[in-house]
Order: sequence, then C-alpha cells, then structure tokens
Amino acid sequence: MVDVRRLKMLQMVQLFKCEEDALQSVEWLGELLDALLKTHVRLGDDSQETRTMLDKHRKFVDVAQSTYDYGRQLLQATVVLCQSLRCTTRSSGDTLPRLNRLWKQFSVSGEERQHRLELALDFHAAGERVRRGERRGGGGERERQTGRRDHNVTEQYFGSPSDTAAAAEAVRERLLLVEERRLQLQEAELHDDEEEEEEEEEARALDGKEARLDVIGEELSEKEEEEEEKEGGRQDEDLERATQDC
Repeated sequence: MVDVRRLKMLQMVQLFKCEEDALQSVEWLGELLDALLKTHVRLGDDSQETRTMLDKHRKFVDVAQSTYDYGRQLLQATVVLCQSLRCTTRSSGDTLPRLNRLWKQFSVSGEERQHRLELALDFHAAGERVRRGERRGGGGERERQTGRRDHNVTEQYFGSPSDTAAAAEAVRERLLLVEERRLQLQEAELHDDEEEEEEEEEARALDGKEARLDVIGEELSEKEEEEEEKEGGRQDEDLERATQDC
C-alpha cells in the first residue's frame, strides 16, 4: 500500500513537471517565431553570404522542429499520466492547440523565408556566371541579349518610345500651364502691390495737403487776431484823445 502511494506521488510530481515543461516549450516556440518574423528578414549581398544564411536558417528550423516535437511528447506523457491518476490537467487542454498553432505559423513563415533565400541564391549565382562569362570574352552577345531584354522590359513597363514621348509631351504641356499660371499670379500680386503703393502715396499727399491747410488756417487766424488787436488799440487811442479834448 505504501509503494502504491509512493508511485502515485511520483506520478503526480512527474505530471506537474511535464505540464510545466510543455508550457515552457510553447513559450520557446513563440520566441523562435518572433525572431523569425522580426529579425530574419535580410537577404545576402552575394551567393556566399546567402548560402551561409540559408544554412543557418535550416538549423534554426531544426531547432524549432525539435522544440515542437519535445512539447508534443510532453503533452502525450501528460495525457497518459492523467489517465493513470484519473485526474485532469491544470492547463485545461489549451496547451496543445497553442503549440500546434504556433508551429503552423512558424512552418509557413519558415518556408517563405527559405524560398526567398533560395531565389536570392539563384539570382546571385546567375549574376556571377554572367560576370565570369564576360571576363572570358563572351560578354558581347550577352550584352546584346541583355539589351534586348531590357528594351522589352522597358516597353512592357513604360510603353513604346512613341508612347513615352507623347506622355513626356503631355507632362511638359502641363508644366508649362502651371508655370504660366504661376507667372500670372505673380503679375497680379505685383499689380496689387503697385495699386496699394499708389493709394498710400495719395493718402500721404492728402495728409500733407490737410496739414498745409491747417497751417494756413492757423496763420490766417493769427493775422486776424493781430488786426483785431491793432484795431482795438486804435479805438482806444481815439477814445483817449476824445476824452482829453473834452
């Protein structure tokens, strides 16, 4: 009886350990997926670098595959232990779906990454073969073929030379219209500025005339006051003489 209880306790400990390790494998696989999506995006600058990156990517995928297999084995062991102990798991059965979902996302992204690296490797290898052929003196025909391909590609994406010329002419006419409109606006602004300056000059002239009229008015007022004072003085003198005569 003691041995049975001891065995059951050992199975319980093993069950908890398997559940924790399974959750840890899910976290590891999620970290590998984040690294694949965020950091594994660059392609090589030449065939050697691209081949090295492709080898590293395959090793990276092998690590993710081992992590996924390890998680599945732990979950299978958890199921067996739960059946033996007649209990349920603490993860409520959501660990396996999470693990499968992460692995599916990793598989799709990993295949896309490998495909891009393989295409880049083929591209660099083809370019190096062309350069080696040119160095051996066989570059003339390749240049002509490349020129024809470039011409076809140019017509495919940009149209024929006549179409390109027509489009350029249309763009030039639009630019001329825009330039003409800009000049008209500049002339209108200059005309408005000249009118404003003329109005300001007229206003200044009117102000000057008004100031001059004010000065003249003040001078006339002063003269009238002086004449009135003189007239008053003469009247006073006449009055004094008349008084003395009496």
